Parts: sequence; C-alpha cells; structure tokens
Amino acid sequence: MRKLIIASVLAAFALVPAACNKSEMGGPNPGGDDSFKLTGGTLPTTIKQGDTESIKVTVDRSSGFHHNVKLDVKAPDKIKAELDRTTVKNGESPDVYVKVTPAKDAPPGEYKVTVNGIPDTGVANHLELTVKVSQK
Repeated sequence: MRKLIIASVLAAFALVPAACNKSEMGGPNPGGDDSFKLTGGTLPTTIKQGDTESIKVTVDRSSGFHHNVKLDVKAPDKIKAELDRTTVKNGESPDVYVKVTPAKDAPPGEYKVTVNGIPDTGVANHLELTVKVSQK
C-alpha cells in the first residue's frame, strides 16, 4: 500500500507543468534556423494586492535569427503590466522585465498577462504568464 501511495504522489508531480513557460516559435521561419521564442520565469508568480513584482522574459533566438523583436504586454483589469523596454535588438541582452502591479482592490485569484513578440520580419508569437494575486 505504501508503494502505491508513493507511486501516486510521484505520478502527480510528473503531471505538474514545468516551472518555465515558453511560447511557440516565431520569425521568418518558425521552428527553423531563423526563428525565436519567448521564455518566461517561474510560474505562477504570487503578488500581494498593491505590491509590484518583476518577471523576466527572454527572447530566445535560434542561430540564424538576427532580427529586432518589438514587445508589448496586455493585462486584465485591475492588473498593471509594464515592460522595462519594448524592443530587443539583435546583439542586445535578450532579457526583458515585466513589472506587474495588482490594484489594491484586485480580487485574489489567477490572472493571465500576455507578452507579444513581433519580429521585424515573419510570424509574431506570444507568451502567457500566470500571476496569482493574494490578499495583502
């Protein structure tokens, strides 16, 4: 019986999504040498009402992707989301930070913040970050 319980617990952990969130491939040749994806930090990020947290998002480039990527962010009502920069140029640091601030009256729960990556050429993509708001 003990082995069955241990096996059940291990199986449950195998079903938990990875702590790293990734988007689909974008760019002129999605999935090929000339593409990129957006990768987010540990999920879900828990933020208390009225507090601010920064979430790192990385523009992961394939070896042949040398285009600039413009970024924008969308958040639901009661959640403020801002990027520390809106363009990642070829050769620059691939890391961008999304500053997320739930309103003081934001209801506790999970919210989706979407980061969009639009390359100079090719297919855009997006990354959904899950933000968990807790009571202050």
